[in-house]
Amino acid sequence: MNCDSQKIEIAKNFAKAHEAPVAVWTPDKEYLSEDERYLAVYENLIIGVYGDCYGLNAEYDEAGDLIGEATEFEVEVDRFEAKGDRGEMFYFEITTELTGVGKFIEEHGRQGDW
Repeated sequence: MNCDSQKIEIAKNFAKAHEAPVAVWTPDKEYLSEDERYLAVYENLIIGVYGDCYGLNAEYDEAGDLIGEATEFEVEVDRFEAKGDRGEMFYFEITTELTGVGKFIEEHGRQGDW
């Protein structure tokens, strides 16, 4: 499973790509800690709340069935949210044991059914 420290680091890097502070675009609730807030950002990131999340290195067989989960992902940061003048792609990697998250992202991202 992707450990919390890796999830938090991914979420912090994603937050750095945004012009607005992370507190503005995270769910409006009380968090016990900033780490809890970043864990919520990570969960929203992988389920497509901030934009479609796509696996980059998934492997498929000839029938189009997933045979190897993705470990590298991308999400587009919209132009109006990005620090630059145009949208940016945010890349992240899940470097620990596969959890099924890559399969979930692939199934939803490929079909566009977020």
